[in-house]
Amino acid sequence: MASMGYCPSGRLFEAAACGTPILSDEWEGLDRFFTPGAEILIARETEDTIAALNLSLEELQRIAAAARERTLAEHTADCRVRDLEQALEQAEGTYPAANEEKDSLIEA
Repeated sequence: MASMGYCPSGRLFEAAACGTPILSDEWEGLDRFFTPGAEILIARETEDTIAALNLSLEELQRIAAAARERTLAEHTADCRVRDLEQALEQAEGTYPAANEEKDSLIEA
């Protein structure tokens, strides 16, 4: 999976879906899943971790709630199925030979 693109751990989404504030290291593509500073905290240096630990409970709850909302809206199994279906529908028109074979099977 990683060779095909970004491959975040499923635990990241599990924690977010549970409303847990997340402190992560920075990695390429993370911002495609969560907005740093708004939905997830990033630790680049020791000071970033200390700053995250010193955030108020209200701020941590706000960040956790935003991550949970995004996870449930964009990162569930149902969302992945919709993404796959859309990709397959888009790809269907790009392979005429496969479509002809499928059509001949339907007619038979």
